[in-house]
Amino acid sequence: MTLEDSRIKLWSRWGAFALAIIFTSVFLWLVSRQYLTFQVQAPDVDQFDQAIWNTLRGRFLFTTITNNSILEYHFSPYMAFLSPLLLVWEDVRILFLAQIISIAATGLIFYKMVEEKSPIAAVLFLLAFYLNASLHQIGLLELRRVTLAMPFVALALYGLIKDKRWLMMAGIILTLLVKEDLGLIVAAIGLYLLVIKRDWKWGLPIAILGVAWSLSMVLWIIPALRGGNYNQIGYFSEWGGTPGEIVKNIVTDPLQVLQVMFDEKGRDGLWRTFLPMAIILPFLAADLLMIGLPLLILMLLSSEPEMHALQRWYLAPVLPVLFAAVAVAINRVPRRYVKWIIVLLLGMTIISFFLYSPAPLGGQYQPHLYQITERQLRAWDVVNEIPEDAKVASQVAFIAHLAQREHIYLYPWFAIGKENIDYFMLGRDFRAYPYKTEDIVWEINNLVADPDMVIEMEVDGIYLIRQGGPQLPAVTMQRLAEDSILLDRAEIAVADEKGIYRTLDKGLLTLSPGQEVRVTLYWEALDRVNGERTVSVRIEDSSGALVAQHDMLPGDGSRPTSWWEPGWRFRDVYYLNVAPVVAPGPASLDVVLYDSFTQERIEFDGGDDIIHILPVNFIASQEGDES
Repeated sequence: MTLEDSRIKLWSRWGAFALAIIFTSVFLWLVSRQYLTFQVQAPDVDQFDQAIWNTLRGRFLFTTITNNSILEYHFSPYMAFLSPLLLVWEDVRILFLAQIISIAATGLIFYKMVEEKSPIAAVLFLLAFYLNASLHQIGLLELRRVTLAMPFVALALYGLIKDKRWLMMAGIILTLLVKEDLGLIVAAIGLYLLVIKRDWKWGLPIAILGVAWSLSMVLWIIPALRGGNYNQIGYFSEWGGTPGEIVKNIVTDPLQVLQVMFDEKGRDGLWRTFLPMAIILPFLAADLLMIGLPLLILMLLSSEPEMHALQRWYLAPVLPVLFAAVAVAINRVPRRYVKWIIVLLLGMTIISFFLYSPAPLGGQYQPHLYQITERQLRAWDVVNEIPEDAKVASQVAFIAHLAQREHIYLYPWFAIGKENIDYFMLGRDFRAYPYKTEDIVWEINNLVADPDMVIEMEVDGIYLIRQGGPQLPAVTMQRLAEDSILLDRAEIAVADEKGIYRTLDKGLLTLSPGQEVRVTLYWEALDRVNGERTVSVRIEDSSGALVAQHDMLPGDGSRPTSWWEPGWRFRDVYYLNVAPVVAPGPASLDVVLYDSFTQERIEFDGGDDIIHILPVNFIASQEGDES
């Protein structure tokens, strides 16, 4: 090797590491921002994080979210190997970093495959890998089992191609520990050794290992752990209800197989996958490409829409095979053709990037996922308010941010029973699986209306609701209307500069113009109510002018008095926006009850038709607020 060749090789290696660092930095920033903005893309992150966190505490890969081990869904003991990372930084983002480094390392293995042929081509080949749109979609899904297998699949292929059998076996063993269906990749490597390499010594045992591993996991091991059937069989429900039935229907109906594989969604998935590789480049090493075909065919036959369309994380174990095939093709062609293959590969990758990539500058980039809003910052305030040892139930938008605790549950699924939950964290207009986003409002309204719950914290439609413990300070009312409607007490809270409602614990409400006040009324039905009543909560200044008012049927219309039954107790919340211009001086916070149809006021005991809750003092500025 000449001095010039040595310099080129050295600079290419520095270039490869620089690309790996840039890729890692960019995607760590992206997934971290998704986390900070409550836009985590893969809901299973919460289960994985808690299971890994629990492993350090003697509960091997156990999660309270599903109340079992994550091994009961997919056999992935490799996840436990990530637990020491949490000793370095007890934050889920270090697990995100581990996945991104795994992807970056996969690219470096491919770089090594091509380096001997041409160091410059190897760097450009690596650039094409890091710019691949399918890889970006996988990389933005924060933490997935099969994604963690990518460097191990690449390592096994590297050992296979370079005839380094023990290196290959290391990659195979690690691959099998990540997920049970990756035995298909291992079986295909064994078949490749048998058919292409004529290597019976290694090929036959590896093929048997791969088949036996997947079959034993699907038919016996995972069902035994679950105490039932292999749950993921539902991914192929259109083909049958049991493994035997599915295999039979696929084998005996090849025409239907082709129709399912190459329907519109399947064709679109194949197009997006092979476009950045100029369609044909992996087929220049078709013998190696065969290793990824079993898993690819399995995906295209799936009844699960995203798997069938080769979207999200599902393509992760196949991408290393495709890139390995391109690397082998580069190594097989005469040197004078290498630059044209690289130009074609990089050119088509760039076209695909601008069409399909969700990374910055890509055609599917969504900037809002990475922009932190004031509301998201307030959601973090609520997260940080929850005691570390509390039993918490949260909707899916927040659960990944609360996972590193002994008890965390996905609302509304509580393995320990709702009565044993300490805190509920819910928010309007946030993702709410299994509810639709708009349906979580009903759940929030029901919890807010329950007088035995305590609204520990509220800001911008985000609630931290405590079950049990002392009630918040309140003004005792004990006023009765129509011998059926009892106003028991009232809580008063004022929004601070962050919009967080702080409960008043003194007898005078001091306000500035433009402030927001939350008035919580506690009602009890002593008898059936004869009519429909509207509640008016208002602030009236000394001249009799209304400076804030909120009128509505009780429960924001969800609990009209015509529905009340004797013994009903509930909390009723009203929000007052004080006028932007109010003269300093005294005022009064009041409640009025009136007939919803005639507008006639309803008298309380003693003949009062206006109930005074608290005196109010308006000042010229925010200074001196009681909140």
